[in-house]
Amino acid sequence: MAHAAGLADIVVEERSVDVGVTEPEQLVSYRLGQPLFASWLDSIGPRRAQRIASLAADVIRPIMRPYRPTVVFLAASTPA
Repeated sequence: MAHAAGLADIVVEERSVDVGVTEPEQLVSYRLGQPLFASWLDSIGPRRAQRIASLAADVIRPIMRPYRPTVVFLAASTPA
């Protein structure tokens, strides 16, 4: 895509990034905080939403590892 955009001197690297999410509650909060869940969480109300978040954290606790998403880094220049 970088070539198709007319960029030059392209360097692309994929690497995992430590975003500081190490606890199940943090990961559940991050995921449920995404826009696609907003209307559903609103419709079930804060008490049920908290209960679901708590249950989800309990389910992933035994297998939780720090969340380190893979990020694509792109560096390039425009042709002279």
